[in-house]
Amino acid sequence: MKTSHITAIAEVGSIVAGAVRGAEEPGSVLAPLRRIASFDAAMIAVRDPLTGRHRPLANEGYAPSLLTFLNSGYLSCFSYDVARRCRRPMRMRDFGPDFYRTPVYREFLDGAGYREGVTLVLRSGGDRGCVTGLMTMSFAEARAADQAARRGLELVAPTLGQLVDSGRTPALLASLIGDGAAAYIVDGTGAAAATSDATEQTGPPSAAALAVTRAFLQQRQSSTRGYCARHSDATWERAHLVRLGGDNHVDGPRALLMLRHEPLPCGLTDRELDVLTLVARGLPNRAIGTSLGISPRTIGRHVEHLLLKTGLANRAALASYAVENGLIRLGL
Repeated sequence: MKTSHITAIAEVGSIVAGAVRGAEEPGSVLAPLRRIASFDAAMIAVRDPLTGRHRPLANEGYAPSLLTFLNSGYLSCFSYDVARRCRRPMRMRDFGPDFYRTPVYREFLDGAGYREGVTLVLRSGGDRGCVTGLMTMSFAEARAADQAARRGLELVAPTLGQLVDSGRTPALLASLIGDGAAAYIVDGTGAAAATSDATEQTGPPSAAALAVTRAFLQQRQSSTRGYCARHSDATWERAHLVRLGGDNHVDGPRALLMLRHEPLPCGLTDRELDVLTLVARGLPNRAIGTSLGISPRTIGRHVEHLLLKTGLANRAALASYAVENGLIRLGL
């Protein structure tokens, strides 16, 4: 391997370590990456663990329209899927000659003057870790993406995966959760550690939120969201849990807990939230009544009120609405 590549890989590691601590600008990592592969355009994107969507963290050279495509439409293309499954940097030529006849190349890359490119799906925690983001590079000359460059990018891939891991980078995490919300890193025991000024945003997690978190760790869901506890000011503690991959140690990060205080939507009452939660599980009125200690007739009236308040047509639509919008009471 070239000495310049070894030096550049070490510099990438130093920048990522600083970025995780909040001491370095993540975008500065593109400079040493250019010494590994002399790109004409490059982009690193972070995968939002809440929505699964990508957004650019650093960009150099890509026009806005191409940048938008790389973070949206490209994620459903065959070449992205191949790169995700093979877990190594994939050049255009590695997809075979048919790639140059695809709409991806003809409509987005050829017109921009790119003759070669690299797709690298980023993961945190090694090859078996979860997807945390994406790096793409484009080249006006195919020879720039030679085998040495590909090998260098392959070696630096695990480090870049940590750069875009929201569970490791507080500044990145704060940009994802937005204002008025708090985030906590949860370890294998269920202990939740605030990422920054989380307790100033919402106060510490309630006992209900911590119980829900511990139950989540025992399940196989990748994420869950809903309401945990009602506060005296009639707002509710709304939680969103996302499982973090790549660290199986008990004291390592296992999940991301995000909390926000907000009123129930659609003017729902506490009891209507309980009923809607059990409707979403597919329970009939009699079973819901038994669970909540009220009559099936009363449950029927609550369902009618839910339909009126949400504007939905039937019970099945209510159930789908509750699941899709996280309009459920966790731990019920």
